[in-house]
Amino acid sequence: MKTFAAKLGALALVAMIAQPVLAGGGVKATAKFDGERPKRTVLKMDADQYCAKANEKKVGSEEAIVSKEGMVKNVIVYVKDGLGDAEFEVPTEKAELNQQGCMYHPHVQALQAKQPMIVKNSDATLHNIHSFAEKQKAFNFAQPKQGDEKEVTFSRPEIVKVKCDVHPWMSAYIGVFDHPFHAVTEKDGTCELADLPPGEYTLAAWHETFGEVEQKVTVADGEAAEVEFVFKAK
Repeated sequence: MKTFAAKLGALALVAMIAQPVLAGGGVKATAKFDGERPKRTVLKMDADQYCAKANEKKVGSEEAIVSKEGMVKNVIVYVKDGLGDAEFEVPTEKAELNQQGCMYHPHVQALQAKQPMIVKNSDATLHNIHSFAEKQKAFNFAQPKQGDEKEVTFSRPEIVKVKCDVHPWMSAYIGVFDHPFHAVTEKDGTCELADLPPGEYTLAAWHETFGEVEQKVTVADGEAAEVEFVFKAK
């Protein structure tokens, strides 16, 4: 259950063409929240002595991280429409999901379908990795030892949730796409999509608590479009 219980909608503002870039077209996206800043719940990890000791300082939940300036972290921004039937080479670089300090790192990431991802346990305690998927076979396996690693792949585009059945506060989200035009906002609420072919696109911004919004944008060769997404509480 989400700790931020307000009914949420979202509003996307107008995109505009901005500064030149060196190669191809691009998009610089910003994610903001319009409303009362949600409070982060302090996670209780004392059920596992290892986790409690590894986190002697308070650790806040990651489901709604909004800065004092209203910038939203962990928003997946991606091209939803406009690429047609184009096919893209699958990266060989391995993504990583690390269990460290009884938390998933990163909490949100994006990768390409069939791109390898290493699931790693950096803790000296048992973790369980359980994926929740609708368009592909889910996985559910344990990593009982520090240093355990396993390679996994996702075959179809969707946003996959991952949880640890041993530690219920642990969760992560993995955006899986059939193209490389995706990114995740940092704590300043920004991210960039690079090397987009010139054209008109529908962009989407997805957040685990605030939902998803879409926006049209035109990308010109050698230029970067600036897009501001605003998630709005009702």
